[in-house]
Amino acid sequence: MTWLVFLVMIFPLRGQSLFEEALSGASGGLGVSLNGHVRALTWMGERRGSSSWEQKALYSEAALKLRAVAGGVGEAYAEVRLRGGLPGSFEGNGPELREAWVSLSLGPLDLCLGKQVNVWGRADSYSPVDNITPVNALFHSPETDDLRLGNYLLTARLPVGEALSFEGVWIPVYAPSVLPLDPGLDPRIVITGTDMPAPGLKNSGYAFRLRYDRPAWGMSLSWFDGYEPYPGLLITGFEMEGDTPRILLTGTPFREQVAGIAFETTPGDWGVRGETAWRRTTGYHDNYYRAWPDLRWTLGIDHAFGLLTVLFQYTGRWLTDYEAPVGPGTPGATPDRQMAYFNRMMFRQLDRTAHMLSLQPRISFLHEELQAEVYAEYNLTTSEYLIYPRLSWQVSDNVRLAAGGNLFHGPPESLYDMVRPLMNGIYVEARVSF
Repeated sequence: MTWLVFLVMIFPLRGQSLFEEALSGASGGLGVSLNGHVRALTWMGERRGSSSWEQKALYSEAALKLRAVAGGVGEAYAEVRLRGGLPGSFEGNGPELREAWVSLSLGPLDLCLGKQVNVWGRADSYSPVDNITPVNALFHSPETDDLRLGNYLLTARLPVGEALSFEGVWIPVYAPSVLPLDPGLDPRIVITGTDMPAPGLKNSGYAFRLRYDRPAWGMSLSWFDGYEPYPGLLITGFEMEGDTPRILLTGTPFREQVAGIAFETTPGDWGVRGETAWRRTTGYHDNYYRAWPDLRWTLGIDHAFGLLTVLFQYTGRWLTDYEAPVGPGTPGATPDRQMAYFNRMMFRQLDRTAHMLSLQPRISFLHEELQAEVYAEYNLTTSEYLIYPRLSWQVSDNVRLAAGGNLFHGPPESLYDMVRPLMNGIYVEARVSF
């Protein structure tokens, strides 16, 4: 914390004049800006195995975002979040360096190095080509961006023409997503963490993208070769806790290659976005923690009907190789086969084909100061569904109040049935931005 206190102390001495110069344009090429937010959130939800409710999340958060621009040649950005709340919460407590990167413009080539949140893809909610940035799906927040986690990257962008550009990303260190699991779900199971790949060039990942963007439409071709952000679970041992045997599970990353294509266009007053990605993995028959190869796609259409905006999306998946998994209730199913079933469920690969629909209507009132929206999805293959209602009131330019909730539901022993006790509930949030 010493460095943070030092930053706060020196910023008024040096940063204030730079900030004023940046606003006035008198700095001659150097400018600094500081903004952020302070918010408080409480989240109440159902207690596991009971009809009563409990506190799922309760935290206060302060975020500082510092940006420095040096004459069109260099740019630096840092975002620090300080959070305090319930001990052991999925949001985490204490300081978090979410992003800190430096960008350089070397002629036509732009380079960016440091901790970044780099989001690929053009679709909403489900993006088959977004494989770079890990996420924490258990973070209790109404903002989707809060679920994303920063990772250390080297990115490069090179314009090839007026609308064509080439991008490359190097991922030197693997950063895993947070698995949607409750460590206290079953006393017979112990999750020991993630078996991180050893740092080194052979374990690094990389991605390339060729983009073509015009005012009315755009498309991109992408290639990713690296570790899947979501690790599979591997049985790594057994132990006894008194008279109770316990299974030790470890998150185990695996490598994949993903080729994707994405597009978006605006015919008239309609917005259309789509993505398709082919994923290649190897050794999945003998290594049950790895996802199977598949083809995934998403198509979304949105339109504004006066104050009402509606987004409809269809998502599908087809496994290019398929073998029906052995269910956990099958007589004689070994622990390995049960874990194979669980991993297939996590990767949404229990069925050879899967289809899902989602709908997101949003309506604004009082000159867009009051906004109501609902995100709802239904899996036609597994009969799982979720509903996210939200109501937000922009009290002033800098003050916002929001309330909403989550409703996950699925058949017994489905993925949404598992996460239901973790995520179902209602929340209230107050935020001041500056």
